[in-house]
Amino acid sequence: MTATSGAAEFDTIAPGYDASRGGAARAAGFAEQLTPLLDPAAGPVLDIGVGTGIVAAELAARGHLVYGLDLSTGMLARALDRLGPRVALADACRLPVRTGSVRQAVSTWLLHAGPDHGRVFDEVARILRPGGRYLVIPAGGTRPTDDIGTVVGALEDRLDPLRTRQDGPWTLAPIAEARGLVYRGKASERPVTFRVSPRAMARSLSGGLFTGAWPVTGEATRLVAEAQERLLALPDPDVPRVREMADFVMVFEKP
Repeated sequence: MTATSGAAEFDTIAPGYDASRGGAARAAGFAEQLTPLLDPAAGPVLDIGVGTGIVAAELAARGHLVYGLDLSTGMLARALDRLGPRVALADACRLPVRTGSVRQAVSTWLLHAGPDHGRVFDEVARILRPGGRYLVIPAGGTRPTDDIGTVVGALEDRLDPLRTRQDGPWTLAPIAEARGLVYRGKASERPVTFRVSPRAMARSLSGGLFTGAWPVTGEATRLVAEAQERLLALPDPDVPRVREMADFVMVFEKP
């Protein structure tokens, strides 16, 4: 996926993005996870992949001065409403930020969306000051292990055999450390419980995995159709499952 096509996809889903991902309540939860790891005295927070600004606004409400960058004009239009002129159009792989000028940066649900992980960490390593931190909340978190999770997890693996969209520590830590950043581990882990039926998940896959952010074309269409059949073949496909996962923060630091 190119940067241009990725931005276009997020432009398309921007109107319903927040509601499809837990809304203000989940954004507040993310801000609560990030806040203990941020220092208001260390200066502004740079939100790389700020999206609609919903998490950044929650951080601002907790006393942080937040600047945001994103490649999608559709998402940024919403961030502008929340943060005003402290947002700008920019590619995470080419940050318009001075070298060694940032003490703390964050990304929430960015690295699963297709940017080149190596180039993102090249840029983060460049802009951070010594002792600076990059806090990442992955979209993957911990995979649910219920029957829906088994089907969707297998689909993810088949769609992404090179692991370009996996954003857990097993993938990102070696990439970051190769660029001189130290992975300090996971912090602020928070259990998350939600409900969804196999049929509802199958419908979600129809529009692209995870409501459009991961487009499905070509041969992948067949893989998604097979996963939908497996979901609908599960017992009681209209009965919502109580699904459990955990959100956490990965901490990267520049020595």
